[in-house]
Amino acid sequence: MGKNELKKLFFRKKLLPLILVLVVVLLLATGFMFANKKVHIAVDDSTMVISTLHSKPEDVLVQAGVKLGPKDEYRLSTAKLVNDTVISVQRAVPVTIAYQGKTEVVLTAKRTVGELAESLGVNKPDLKLIPSEQAKVEPNMHIQVVTLTEKVVESQVPERFTIIHQPDSTLEKGVERIVAEGEDGTKKVTSRLQFADGVEVSAQPISEVITEQPKPRIIHVGTRDTVETSRGAMRFSRVEMMEASAYLPTDGSAAGLTATGISARHGIVAVDPNVIPLGTEVYVQGYGVALAADVGGAIVGNRIDLCIEDYSEAMRFGRRSVKVYVLN
Repeated sequence: MGKNELKKLFFRKKLLPLILVLVVVLLLATGFMFANKKVHIAVDDSTMVISTLHSKPEDVLVQAGVKLGPKDEYRLSTAKLVNDTVISVQRAVPVTIAYQGKTEVVLTAKRTVGELAESLGVNKPDLKLIPSEQAKVEPNMHIQVVTLTEKVVESQVPERFTIIHQPDSTLEKGVERIVAEGEDGTKKVTSRLQFADGVEVSAQPISEVITEQPKPRIIHVGTRDTVETSRGAMRFSRVEMMEASAYLPTDGSAAGLTATGISARHGIVAVDPNVIPLGTEVYVQGYGVALAADVGGAIVGNRIDLCIEDYSEAMRFGRRSVKVYVLN
């Protein structure tokens, strides 16, 4: 082996360890560079940023001096701890839970009522949360867990009768006569009852079956609009039951004149113009066809004063209830 070859071999032996050292230093520096992370910590209404080599959130919090209580919780903004991950610390607060007749105060760091219910095992389908699952947990909040149940029941209830009106030409217009009183039937109703903590809150009918048919009430309605008078059949527009009295032709004025200026005589009656307009022809049962042509201070509402020319007859008439037909 020549002199030059020996020099080359010696140079290689000296250079190789140096290269290895440089590689190790580069690897360590590169690993440190990639392992170091910037992490954001949101806690107690403030945010801090730290650089860390830790890969566990608990270690990062210890490095930042953040102490967690037994019920405090934290959440990561990413699946695992990486650069720019945000660690959000949620402090536990007291809330009151009412469930199945018991009330308990618990400490929780859950963010919503639904999360708290799930952690306590009270998020079943037959339970209702008040406030709702989406409500944000607040300090000293009162949460009610209501147990929902339902039951299917059957009951017998009345099936109300209907009312049937039938025209009857033998009855006067405006007159009604009940010919069948009507009678309720029965029906079986199947309902779904819903309860909240044992108290009924709703009832939804499922089915109804009539077990006994009701009997309708039948009412005959008069359609006849004529009345027999001394002048023959006369058509009327309506019928009024009125309190009647009698007066002499000279009771209103010494001259025997009515409010309309015509002479008072048999066949002239005094009325309340708001009930029967003056000038209207009427038929008074037991008196005859008459003309509403006079008024009187005491003749108000459904009252009528019949002019009777004979004093004794007027006294005998007195006061009585009469049927008054308002003629067309």
